[in-house]
Amino acid sequence: MTSKEIIKRLIAHDNPPRIGYEFNNGVSDIQWIPSRSYINLPENPYADWGNYPELSKQANFHGETKRDVYGNIYGRFNGLTKGECVWGVIQDWEDYEYSFPQLDPAYHDHLLAQNYAQNEKFILAAGNPLFSALRDARLMANALADTITDPEAVTEFLDRIVEHEIEAIKIAAGCGVDGWLLGDDWGIQDRTFISPESFRELFKPAYKKLANAVHEAGMSLFFHSCGYNYAFMEDFLDIGIDVFQFDQPDAYPAEVLAKEFAHRAVFYSPVDVQKVLPTGNKEFIQRRALEMCDLFRQAGGGWIAKDYPTYRDIGVEEEWAKWAQDVIVENSEI
Repeated sequence: MTSKEIIKRLIAHDNPPRIGYEFNNGVSDIQWIPSRSYINLPENPYADWGNYPELSKQANFHGETKRDVYGNIYGRFNGLTKGECVWGVIQDWEDYEYSFPQLDPAYHDHLLAQNYAQNEKFILAAGNPLFSALRDARLMANALADTITDPEAVTEFLDRIVEHEIEAIKIAAGCGVDGWLLGDDWGIQDRTFISPESFRELFKPAYKKLANAVHEAGMSLFFHSCGYNYAFMEDFLDIGIDVFQFDQPDAYPAEVLAKEFAHRAVFYSPVDVQKVLPTGNKEFIQRRALEMCDLFRQAGGGWIAKDYPTYRDIGVEEEWAKWAQDVIVENSEI
């Protein structure tokens, strides 16, 4: 059975033979691809990380910076992490511009030429986020306030994002892409950023439109979100999310995910990157990896075990993660 078939059977809850894998050392059932290509992009001399005095002055940030295609400025220190937005392009809802790059329709033919439908691995495309786009364009504090003070502006902004994303999904449709991933962090350690009521009013309809487009294109919908999102889980499932990419499964903990949700969704997660892997305790890491195998085996599957992509950023040694991987691979049969 190919990796593609295993992941599809996990998602369909159709007697998968084992847990899925995606580890940094190449042991993986999943192959990532770009979800789109753009044409006529304006020149951006700040696309790569660097020390740009003009960006630092604009954002009042004294570290490495770069600018994205929308005009947002990101910052970081000492070459660590993917950075955080430090200056958002929408300074005022009364007078803002947010221009979308032009999608390349020829990307459809490019994808077809890769013959992904015959690829043995599950093909996963990285889509663009919704809330994260708002959070970057307005910065977090403003974005959260906007959900109360300017809900109409938020809804209009999300509608524009969704329209652009659906266009990208349609270009990729029928090209052998198996899954589409969206990523929006929604929680802190013990609760969500906004109330379930606000989520349902402002964000759920937008996610539902995207989920429908992904499913109509014959793909499964993957969703990354860090933090404790338990209050949104039933809404996420109602939206149509098939696979949850949680890096902190023990925020719930994993026992809750397996018992309450693994019969309706799949969890695409490492051993917890906050409570387990950073301890560097071999016995604890191995024990928790085995417990997670047992939990999801009892639920009939429901787990694609993965690595965190950049362990250096979170103070975890690759060796510690390999301890978990070895246990998972050895105990992966369902």
